[in-house]
Amino acid sequence: MKKRTNIIILISLLGFTLSNCIDEFDAKIPDGAVGRQLPGAGHIVAEASADTDGGVGLLVVEGNIISDSTVVFSLSRTFSLNEDDLPSGYNKITADVSVVGEDGSRIAGTSIGDGRYQVRIGTLNKQVRYGLEIVYEGDTYNSELQYPIETAAIEEVTFEQPEDYGDIHIRLSTRNAGATGPAYYIWTYEEDWEVRAAFYSKWIYDPVTDEVHIYETAPYAQGWIHAESTKTLVGSTESNAENLLKNKKMYSFASDNLRASYYYSTLMKQRALSKGEFEYYENKVKLSEEMGGLFTPQPSELPTNITCSNSDKQAIGYVGVNMNVSEYRLYISTNDIQYDNPYECSLLPDGETENKSNYDLYIAGYRIAFSEMTGYQWAKKECTDVRSLGATLNKPSFWPLPDRGY
Repeated sequence: MKKRTNIIILISLLGFTLSNCIDEFDAKIPDGAVGRQLPGAGHIVAEASADTDGGVGLLVVEGNIISDSTVVFSLSRTFSLNEDDLPSGYNKITADVSVVGEDGSRIAGTSIGDGRYQVRIGTLNKQVRYGLEIVYEGDTYNSELQYPIETAAIEEVTFEQPEDYGDIHIRLSTRNAGATGPAYYIWTYEEDWEVRAAFYSKWIYDPVTDEVHIYETAPYAQGWIHAESTKTLVGSTESNAENLLKNKKMYSFASDNLRASYYYSTLMKQRALSKGEFEYYENKVKLSEEMGGLFTPQPSELPTNITCSNSDKQAIGYVGVNMNVSEYRLYISTNDIQYDNPYECSLLPDGETENKSNYDLYIAGYRIAFSEMTGYQWAKKECTDVRSLGATLNKPSFWPLPDRGY
């Protein structure tokens, strides 16, 4: 009898990570990251049960072939759940990675470290089937050759806040895919939101020199936060006679989230799937739900389109081939929603600053809000410095609003 043990499968955030099926998905995004992660690792942890002689050390392949794109394929290996931390070398994969076409075309990938291989893909031929080839430890792994799938355009992305100071819901509608059968999709998104401090402070105390510097404009009163989805949303038009989706809820966030505080943007990305790839993600979802939120499949339970020249070995993953990925950007102003501000920003009473030096107040977590004839007025640092709220000073290149001037 074969002994059974637990293994971990690491799914990197380079590609599409795990989530619930979109038809039932109702994620509320906190201010922090979404998903269970190991410290210091940008990976979702996945627990699985598998045979000892076949479950540990399996090759995990992530990434997709997309026309006119620079794509990244991530390679790693499964390892035992008994490991206390990420084992060294789990993603130190040295391999030859290429995108190949049945017309004899071949595009070699370049290693960019930690098992990641970058491939610059030109325009794919709709009449040619393509796949991924990996030569690793003397064996050749090939994904199934497929014709590139075209992704229908996103009709629109909208938002709603049905209740006063309630959650804000992001919804998506697709156009008719034009296919005779149902369409299958996977969605991810990138978020950016502007954060503004309650006080526009031009006075910055330096604890090293014990001096207060005055700036022409407040240097830390405006910032931006960027986040990328760690949830994969999948859905299909199987139940829709018109072969499209209308107002499907993608995700939501609370009205007291910083996303709602001033100005918010989400970039929805939609990629069409083959039925096989859709079933691959759907199986991940079901297994995740069955095991209490962790991705926990036996390798044999997941469909895959990757085979190995050595019949004794197998890989985990599903490589799709696409002509395009559709995108749609939505902006939301706080003027269009109700923001439930969780931060109390008031000046520190004079009695609490008496007999305290600037350094004492700084160490206690306060910053200068503004200056008066009698001295400086202090407030909590999150009320004067957006960096305390997790923001950076890097303004996105596409951001439509001007710099703050007051």
